[in-house]
Amino acid sequence: MLTQAIKSKIITPGDSLFEAALAALKKQPLGNGDVLVITSKVVAVAQGRVKKISSKQDFDKLVSAEADKIIGKSQVTLTLKKGIFIPWAGIDRSNVKKGYAVLWPDQPFKVAQQILNQIKKKYRLKNLGVIISDSHCVPLRNGVTGIAIGYAGFKGVNDLRGKKDLYGNKLEVTQQNIADMLATAANLVMGEAAEQTPFALIKNAPVQFTTQKTDPRESLISPKDCLFSPLYAKINAKNK
Repeated sequence: MLTQAIKSKIITPGDSLFEAALAALKKQPLGNGDVLVITSKVVAVAQGRVKKISSKQDFDKLVSAEADKIIGKSQVTLTLKKGIFIPWAGIDRSNVKKGYAVLWPDQPFKVAQQILNQIKKKYRLKNLGVIISDSHCVPLRNGVTGIAIGYAGFKGVNDLRGKKDLYGNKLEVTQQNIADMLATAANLVMGEAAEQTPFALIKNAPVQFTTQKTDPRESLISPKDCLFSPLYAKINAKNK
């Protein structure tokens, strides 16, 4: 599997992501079976989801308005947004002009599907994947990895339950989140600072391509079934 970051012009509100992707892809050929990863920030910026903030109070109000639920506050405000634990409801103040903040993109799965359709038609491709990615934190692990907050064109989760391991033991709970793992691979080469590489191209990814519309619930799990459910239950009890 080969993952390569792709440099782009600075994307501004109202820009066409499709046209920006086409321009960037002139530097790196796109082929059948590739996966294109796009950072969630440029999706949100293109949608105009940029808000002016003049104080910490403004920012806190914005987080409260955007979050589905406030979990708690420490160095960051931990929230629940679209079934995902994420700091500050996904709102980001990096790589944006001072005094502004970028929200999470609207309908990232729909955006991924639209761009998938446009690029497949333009390049006459049979198989293609598109991921809208963001940085994400894993409990008790230092640093960020990646997460796919939207994707299309391939199965995002590989269910291994019922299969047997090397010694014939049947797997009972194992599922691979392919979309998140690919997002992490892309985030590694795209960077987090001033790289100006909001796109990444993954070649020879071990994915199962599909023409079926992605169910956004595919990569989610309910709080009661989650590995960290005891912690979530304690948070809920404390907040009551």
